[in-house]
Amino acid sequence: MSKKKKVKIKAIGLIVEDNSDFKSFKIIISRILKKDNLTFKKQIGNGCGKMRRKAVSYADILYRKGCDLVILVHDLDRNDLKTLEKNLSDLINKSKVKNKFVCIPIEEIEGWFLADPDGIKNVFNLKRVPKIKGNPESIDSPKERLEDFVYQCSDKSKMYLNTQHNDLLSANLCLDKISSKSKSFNDFMENINAYEY
Repeated sequence: MSKKKKVKIKAIGLIVEDNSDFKSFKIIISRILKKDNLTFKKQIGNGCGKMRRKAVSYADILYRKGCDLVILVHDLDRNDLKTLEKNLSDLINKSKVKNKFVCIPIEEIEGWFLADPDGIKNVFNLKRVPKIKGNPESIDSPKERLEDFVYQCSDKSKMYLNTQHNDLLSANLCLDKISSKSKSFNDFMENINAYEY
């Protein structure tokens, strides 16, 4: 049986909450695909509410700008996963772009980062490895937990700021560790790898 030919993607459009998410996802996608020459364009929602309201128009703008794949990234933020996924998919499917998917980090991208405590220690040059118990996707408020870990494990000498450090974490954490502990990250990788670049 012949293998289905993958769709060739020239430009990736990202609909994200803020510029920090845009930078992080650019880095993560480039690392997953092992390519540093990908073209990315963005639409920034500045909050989930506005992003949901404008998702279709954002996707259509990215389509007009030449994006042949659009990814809508939305934190779970204590929503019901299946309901949010259905609502966002229904929205994005109204856009003109043919290739698109929704990515929902659980609870937020920092939940992915918590899957690699050794990596966090190395990125921030901490005195101790953060003790992260259980599945990182089950941790409430992972952004705040990451702030606590960095502060406590540096003996209160360092501060984590998502706007300054998420691209650094995206570039340096072990994707295999994240993949082994995060279903939402695995789903994202599978969707990204469904295309040719």
